[in-house]
Amino acid sequence: MIHLSKILCPTDYSSTSDNAVRYAVEFARKVGAHIRFIHIQTAANPVTKGATLQDGSIIDQIEEDDVLPESFSSILMAEKQKGLSADIRVLKGEASKVITDQAKSWGADLIIMGSHGRSGLHRLIMGSVAEDVFRSSDIPVLLVKQDAATKIVSE
Repeated sequence: MIHLSKILCPTDYSSTSDNAVRYAVEFARKVGAHIRFIHIQTAANPVTKGATLQDGSIIDQIEEDDVLPESFSSILMAEKQKGLSADIRVLKGEASKVITDQAKSWGADLIIMGSHGRSGLHRLIMGSVAEDVFRSSDIPVLLVKQDAATKIVSE
């Protein structure tokens, strides 16, 4: 029997990531799992200024000057008020390594993340975090494609 109690959901706050977040929320709701959202901070993508979450219990390991985008924090607060079990971490490092390390150290059962669907030269230049995570992870990885928004139905 498959038991999913911990879902890891990396987010870069892009629209593709938002699709994965929404998918992870609905998935966790259906199976009764806890979601840990993680945002990986690199020199190229520092957390931008926005509103911080009002519920301090879900903010772990975020440095004093790090804040979450208001759109993400408001969605997360609304879902927590509906009973979603979730927390968020802002971590630093190489995205694919941080994601797989966090999944292993936290004991995640599943990773749900967005995939931008890049191909050709753009993929060669930019690389694919989703592909790296998929190849190096010891646990199942569910990739939510950019066009999957129409498939996400919340109750």
